[in-house]
Amino acid sequence: MDDRFRWRATGQSTQELHNRIDNREKYLPETVEAAVEELKSRGETFSDEELEVIAQDMQARRDMAKTPPGYDTLFNDFEKSKQVEDPDAPAFYTKRVIYIFSILFSVLFGSILFAINVGKTPKRLNAIWIVFYGLAFTVVQSLIAQRLNASLPIAVIGGIAGSYPLNYFFWGKFLGNDTLYRPSPIWIPLIIGIAFSAAILYILITYNPAGV
Repeated sequence: MDDRFRWRATGQSTQELHNRIDNREKYLPETVEAAVEELKSRGETFSDEELEVIAQDMQARRDMAKTPPGYDTLFNDFEKSKQVEDPDAPAFYTKRVIYIFSILFSVLFGSILFAINVGKTPKRLNAIWIVFYGLAFTVVQSLIAQRLNASLPIAVIGGIAGSYPLNYFFWGKFLGNDTLYRPSPIWIPLIIGIAFSAAILYILITYNPAGV
C-alpha cells in the first residue's frame, strides 16, 4: 500500500475512518484499506468475515474500473464506474468534458484541460507535449478551414477527430485507463471558454462586419 494513504489515515478520526469503510463504494480501495489498517493499529478488531467482505468489495471496485475491450466510449456510462468521491483521489476533467470542450472551444482548449489532468500525475512533464499536440492540431485545423471556407463544419469535425487521441491514446498512456478519479468541476473552464469565444466574436464583428 502507498505510504501516502497510511499517512492520511493517521490524521482521520475514528468516526471518519469508519465512514470510509461503511461507504467504501465512494472511496479508493487504498483509502479503505488504509482505514482498516489504521483502526486495527488503534486497537479495533475485525472478524475474518468482515475483512473478507471488505477485501472482496475492494477487488470488485478495482475490477469494475477495468475497461472491457471496445466498450469504453463516450456514449455510455461506463466511465462513471471510474469516478469516486474520495478527496484523496486525483481530480480529472472527464473524457466527456474534454470531448465537448474540444468541439465547442477548439482542440487546443481540450488539450489544455487534459494537460491539467496529466499535471496531477507523476508523468506531469508530459503535459507540455499534450498542449503542443493541441496547438499543432488547431493550427492545421484553422488552415484547412480557411482553405475550404467552412469554419463551423471543420470546427465540429476537427473537435471530434482531435479529441479522439486525447481520450483513447493519451489517456491510457499518461493517466491509465483503470485509474479511479474525482470529476473536476467544469465551471471555471466553461466561463473562460465562453469569455474567449465572445472576445473572438466581438473582434470579428468589429473588424470584419461584412464577413459575419
